[in-house]
Amino acid sequence: MIFQLLSDHKQVVVLFRLSARIWADTIHLVGDFNGWSTTATPMKLGEKYWEARLVLPVGGRYFYAYLVDGNDWCTEPNVWAHMAGDDPPPVTMLPIEIPQAQRRIAVHV
Repeated sequence: MIFQLLSDHKQVVVLFRLSARIWADTIHLVGDFNGWSTTATPMKLGEKYWEARLVLPVGGRYFYAYLVDGNDWCTEPNVWAHMAGDDPPPVTMLPIEIPQAQRRIAVHV
């Protein structure tokens, strides 16, 4: 699940959440916003979610995926950018389809 909150007219806070039911030691958010680094954006495990926050320029378009335990690439099904109001989201987040991703997440949903 992805939430977006405008912090001002130039930046947006983007919150990424995955279910804490995903059995993993580490999950990293990877995308063109961090140069596709597999270590730059670790997600933190909370009581209900794995979470990562980014601050991105408004109007951007970004591709992303999740890396679970350094081996398994995952995307999330039915991605929906949640935002208050009816306006289009300030940034566009596009999941990258990686063949094993659908299998991995579907098991844990």
